[in-house]
Amino acid sequence: MTITPKNVRSMLTLIGTAFAGRAAINRLIQARDDADRLELLDAALNIAVVLTGVLVIVRRLRRGEDA
Repeated sequence: MTITPKNVRSMLTLIGTAFAGRAAINRLIQARDDADRLELLDAALNIAVVLTGVLVIVRRLRRGEDA
């Protein structure tokens, strides 16, 4: 894979998404400790969104598409 501005932008987006995933996991742990079902559901859905975003970004990097 060649390093192009598009790839750098995609990689930075991937890193930002990974940090968002970390925050979502922390929220999930906190919601589980508090036994708050609504927060637990919200955190789980956020993790699913982050995971989907990571998969889309990885696919774009493999294909060489613009992010």
